[in-house]
Amino acid sequence: MSSLSAVYQDVRQLGITLIPYSIGFTDAATLEMDGRYGIFLDFEQFETMADYTAALAHEVGHCATGATHAVRSPFELIARHEHRANRWHYERYLPFSYLKSLMEQGYTEPWQLAEVAGWPESTIRAALHYYTQCKGLTFCSI
Repeated sequence: MSSLSAVYQDVRQLGITLIPYSIGFTDAATLEMDGRYGIFLDFEQFETMADYTAALAHEVGHCATGATHAVRSPFELIARHEHRANRWHYERYLPFSYLKSLMEQGYTEPWQLAEVAGWPESTIRAALHYYTQCKGLTFCSI
């Protein structure tokens, strides 16, 4: 299953409404109202399908974890919610075991992992940082 297919499957399972909208200041935003979620997507902001997939996966992470906040929330709360959405995104769509198996197949550079996995290189780098720096895991097989 492709990365985008997996994300769409979660969108359906979680009952998320996708709304194309020219946001202007960001590529995507999530709104929650009475336990229902809507993700606004500014398609003019995405250069590639991988960029779109990563943005949508991140927003689905907000919905799946309930990590939404008021626009005027304190920066600390916003940062915690962004981290929670990213963590869910990486663990759901780029699990450590998957990245490690790709590395064992010879895809060791972030650009290679991005190409074979169908995600932006920036997302791969962020996931690698999360697993190695935040979780203390290693990809070395010593």
